[in-house]
Amino acid sequence: MEPLFTVRWLRWIGRTLAIAEFLLWGAFFIEHLGWFSDPSSASPPAQVWFQQLAHLALLIGYLLIWKWERPGAIVILIGALTFFPFIGGPNTWWYALFAVSPAIFLFFAWRKEAS
Repeated sequence: MEPLFTVRWLRWIGRTLAIAEFLLWGAFFIEHLGWFSDPSSASPPAQVWFQQLAHLALLIGYLLIWKWERPGAIVILIGALTFFPFIGGPNTWWYALFAVSPAIFLFFAWRKEAS
């Protein structure tokens, strides 16, 4: 039996977390799209557009991990570190840490693979 934290396991944990978090944060993304679809209200401010783009980058990163791990991990980091400081409030770092957890598992896989 192989050890628990082999490169293969670390990769699959990261990928599984990426799908789970894509579904979780994607539901929030879809919910917030309502701000943009109401024709009777004014267009959201530029900051809201920027936040939605950062949120979208986070979601794209979760999908990229499945084909291109390193670029996907980088996009997740950029998306999380630009999105959560705006919306996280006092829990910003906890949300960000949770959001980048797939990239963290992949980082450990790359380190283990290199050694």
